[in-house]
Amino acid sequence: MSVLIFLTLILMGLVLLIFKKSSIYMITGTFANFCLFILLLYLLSQGFPVYPATLLIFLAVTIVTLFYINDVNQKTKAAFLCILFFLVVFTAVTLPLIHVVKVQGFALEELDELQMMDLSVSVPFSALNLSIILMSFSGAVIDSSIAVSSSTYEIYRRSEKLTFKELVQSSMTVVHEILSSTINTLLFAFMGSSLALIIWFQDLNYSFLEIINSKAFVGELLTSLLTGMAAVIILPVASLVSSCIFFNKTFCSLED
Repeated sequence: MSVLIFLTLILMGLVLLIFKKSSIYMITGTFANFCLFILLLYLLSQGFPVYPATLLIFLAVTIVTLFYINDVNQKTKAAFLCILFFLVVFTAVTLPLIHVVKVQGFALEELDELQMMDLSVSVPFSALNLSIILMSFSGAVIDSSIAVSSSTYEIYRRSEKLTFKELVQSSMTVVHEILSSTINTLLFAFMGSSLALIIWFQDLNYSFLEIINSKAFVGELLTSLLTGMAAVIILPVASLVSSCIFFNKTFCSLED
């Protein structure tokens, strides 16, 4: 038995032990999201347009995570609306930014390892870089939106006499608490994923100027910064959207 299979069985056992019946949805939903990622790779290999294919898979992962794993309710509907808003902002703002910084393709340090391989792939590296950044957003955006919408829902459900302003203020208090931990999580995620790259730069005796001008480093930093910006933007948006939906009792009744 390989280590990966052993660790997977431990994870499934812990999920079943803690979440009991709902763990079935979590395990099958995670497997479905993995299959969607494989489908994305297949679509790209078959020459499908990169951004439409990535956007479609992103929405499919969002639907599975929100509506299959967490059920269809006001909280998940509010989170889904926030994610749709985020996609509009991402398309309008991030797309031009990615083309301006031009960090797509292989870095100079990687060419020695790739010189024996065929680099004439049919997928443009600029589009592939966009796909990588968008998929890296998915976890932070979905987690942040459902966390805020769930917290706002519980605040309103237990204190229905709150005014809209009070509900938004209470929800924003939750946002501030989540934001501080989210920023630290993203910071250490960047440090952990880039640790090997940083050690490599140190072994190559790169100066500080060479590091900050390296495509490999800038590409990793850009992904981390954009992911952090996405997580920061989605939190207040989720707070406002959730407050509006719950206060006006949109979509359905608040009764469980």
